[in-house]
Amino acid sequence: MRTIARSLGAGWRRLMGCRVVALFAALGVAYVALGADAAERNMIVTAINPDAARLPTLGVWQRDEMTYVAATFPDVPDFTCDAWCYESALDFADARALDGGRIELRHRVREQPHLTIVTTVTPEPGAVEFAARAEVEKGATGALPDSILTPNMCWQLIRAPAFASAPDPYPEFVKRCFIFTENGRTFLDHTTRKKIPCRAADDPYNNPPWVQMYLMTGTPTPAVTPESWSDYSPDRYVVPVIGAVSRDGKCLAALANGSAKLMAQAWHDCMHNNPDWVPASAPAGERVWRLKVYVMKNDPRALLKRVARDFPRTVRAGAQAQ
Repeated sequence: MRTIARSLGAGWRRLMGCRVVALFAALGVAYVALGADAAERNMIVTAINPDAARLPTLGVWQRDEMTYVAATFPDVPDFTCDAWCYESALDFADARALDGGRIELRHRVREQPHLTIVTTVTPEPGAVEFAARAEVEKGATGALPDSILTPNMCWQLIRAPAFASAPDPYPEFVKRCFIFTENGRTFLDHTTRKKIPCRAADDPYNNPPWVQMYLMTGTPTPAVTPESWSDYSPDRYVVPVIGAVSRDGKCLAALANGSAKLMAQAWHDCMHNNPDWVPASAPAGERVWRLKVYVMKNDPRALLKRVARDFPRTVRAGAQAQ
């Protein structure tokens, strides 16, 4: 079995430090200040939505060296979420609109520039799917290695006013975030949250802890260092689903996949649920990295039913807890 650190890739490992934590906190504040206008000014691709009343509308925008996929859902008023693609050591190459309201992004693997990660983003009623595959760059020499860098997508709710942390104190946002444990849907303030190692025990960000990582049931707990940006909660999830409820309690937004051994709720109204390349036993060119974003009424059972349809093996293992 690959270690957690290896499965998450070099980009995630670079997050383990206080300087990065401080940068993330600053970026979150700056992003709120920039608002939607900044995203629109830097929009580089907008998909043609064939059914805007039913399907999310997708676009790609950039800020500095970061590339985001924006998804505006018609089901929830004023709801736009953003996915930073990607935090891991991948360099954005290009993006283009496809038919059916889809978008394709291409990233080069920084340490193996002959490798390209191709991500197809597909809207569907109430959801958006991100599915990536690896291929050798056209005209490049070499073959796909057995081990391929895993994308690390940072999914953000900053531009969804009903879900975003602002204007409340950040711990109020944490109270609306959830995972599924053996006790069913569990809001994160009801989990044991260890203090951030790289911050003082009396730091405001540690009282209560603003960020936390969560592991799948049965996954060994990795070691943390005094420089780590977060610790691991002893509470485990039974299905790889992490999300948030709107401030009025009427809607939820969530990430899900079929393989994640680790998930995180982090700084800029963001969550990570870190799927692996699957199936692990398949040749590299046949593996897929895949997750989905769901936006719907605040009905956890309906969410799990939808996830079970899209990722049947994932939910089967944890169904008894629901």
